[in-house]
Amino acid sequence: MLENKISGLINKHIKDNFWLYVISLLCIFTGIVVGIYSVRYMGGFEKSDLVNYLKNFTTAVNSGNLNYKSILLQTLKNNIPVILAIWFLGLTMIGIPIILVIDVIKGFTIGFTISFIINQLGIKGIWISLAGVMPQNIIYIPCIIISSVLAMEFSLMIFRDKSRTQWKSHILVSITSYSIYFLIVSMVMCIGFFMEAYLTPNMVKLVAASFRGMLL
Repeated sequence: MLENKISGLINKHIKDNFWLYVISLLCIFTGIVVGIYSVRYMGGFEKSDLVNYLKNFTTAVNSGNLNYKSILLQTLKNNIPVILAIWFLGLTMIGIPIILVIDVIKGFTIGFTISFIINQLGIKGIWISLAGVMPQNIIYIPCIIISSVLAMEFSLMIFRDKSRTQWKSHILVSITSYSIYFLIVSMVMCIGFFMEAYLTPNMVKLVAASFRGMLL
């Protein structure tokens, strides 16, 4: 009974916000495409710095000198501010364009990373990308899209109902409910945090061990 109720609420939410999901998804994919093509237009200096970073990372993976706690902390620093920013923007009436820009940037980061790795490592880079980039982003991308839609939905609700006295009297309840949904999304994202910190490096290590001359 409870599962059916939850499933019904999710289906209703998706149906009511279908176009917001489409727009958010399009922004993510736009960012991915732009990120992929931007690698072609990188200057030699920037590319050299990234090549050195990739070389240091693969060296650390192969040698086993990885600080998993440090990776986890860096992962939290990279992602928690994004979720908090989307949550805060949802509390405003002008946050929707910025939320969509965040979606584009997230997609750009993914597309650029995958494209750069493949550009430098060729066929090996495909496997490195599958092992090192895709696992956590299977969690991150849906969570970013859901949080973006929740924020845009709330922002539109504020804009639509701002003149209603009854809504103003229930604003605290609305914000609390909105924040709880974000907390749930953040808890799901935690799965991705731990995957990126503990699972991904070991998967990259296994892939790297399968190829001789993996290092640049």
